[in-house]
Amino acid sequence: MRLLITCTWLIIGLHCSDSRWLKKYEENYHRPTYRNGRHSHLNHVNYDRKALEDRDNPPPLQTRVERPFNASTDFTYYVNVLSEGSVICAGALISHRMVITSTHCFQAPGHDASYEFTAKHMSILTGIEFSPEPIPHQVLAFFMPVNRRDEFTNYVALLALSNKLDRHRFRYIPLNRKIPKEGDVVKMAFITSPQYEVTLYDTRVLNYFRCRVYYALKEFFHVSTFEHGFFCVRNRRHTKKTTCFTRPGDPLVVDNKLAGINIYGGHCDEEDDSVNMDIYLPIRLVIPFIQMATDALRAFTGSGPFNESIPANFPPMLQSLADKSPNVYVGSHVPYIPFDDPRNGGPQVNELEYSQNY
Repeated sequence: MRLLITCTWLIIGLHCSDSRWLKKYEENYHRPTYRNGRHSHLNHVNYDRKALEDRDNPPPLQTRVERPFNASTDFTYYVNVLSEGSVICAGALISHRMVITSTHCFQAPGHDASYEFTAKHMSILTGIEFSPEPIPHQVLAFFMPVNRRDEFTNYVALLALSNKLDRHRFRYIPLNRKIPKEGDVVKMAFITSPQYEVTLYDTRVLNYFRCRVYYALKEFFHVSTFEHGFFCVRNRRHTKKTTCFTRPGDPLVVDNKLAGINIYGGHCDEEDDSVNMDIYLPIRLVIPFIQMATDALRAFTGSGPFNESIPANFPPMLQSLADKSPNVYVGSHVPYIPFDDPRNGGPQVNELEYSQNY
């Protein structure tokens, strides 16, 4: 029996001696941080293993996902236009360097009929910069087209800024190429007083004939209701608690896109519960002018290529913009204008034949 037990222990001992025991050690360096009193804390080196690995690895790329534009919260698209430091009208930011507004804002004041608006005296403030001491953004160029045939100014103007706005802080409103129809739901954007906040008012497009009758009865002779392409929008009713605050250049929003520009501003009736109406110009009609002004800005500043989608046969002015050498006047010859010509203030006798380059 003793022999059997001895043999059993011998076999177990031989088996254990032939085995290999593996022990896993997880190394954890505990190294001190290098300190030097002459260095700032930013120059101290941490010799910890993980700290050294994190230092040598490149930082991860951070992808920025931009949320969709929302006209109810992104008020940077709403703009105040200033001339010599005074607010003259509203506008809409349609790019990081371009503002659209109404030409009705740039009529000479009654006390000075010869007053001219110039870009160097103009600036803008966005909807988030209405503070007591704001810093306006300087205007570089002022685009206000004139119809050469009918000799009157068109109804929208564009302001080009000297510098692009910060794309992470300022957001512009996209353009809506659809023309609002009667009965469509739209949003009027304007500044309320005295809170001085950007407000969106839900309303509808009215029959344009109602606007003609409304303005004819009020005898607003400076408001033309017989222009092609205008549409009519119902404004706030005048009551004891509410009234309308719209101005020329106020944007009209449809589906968080710019659908129109207020041309003449609001004309609030002082009678209670009266229906007020504003006249807007759809953005779709002025998109070619916006593209022309953008190309002109690129040519003058050399900030980008000319629009390649325009047909190859350019008129002289477009060719000068494409060549980035714009001139004040581009054409074969400057037409001679007599002293008594209607363009110089003379009487309109008959229909004039204008040169193609005029």
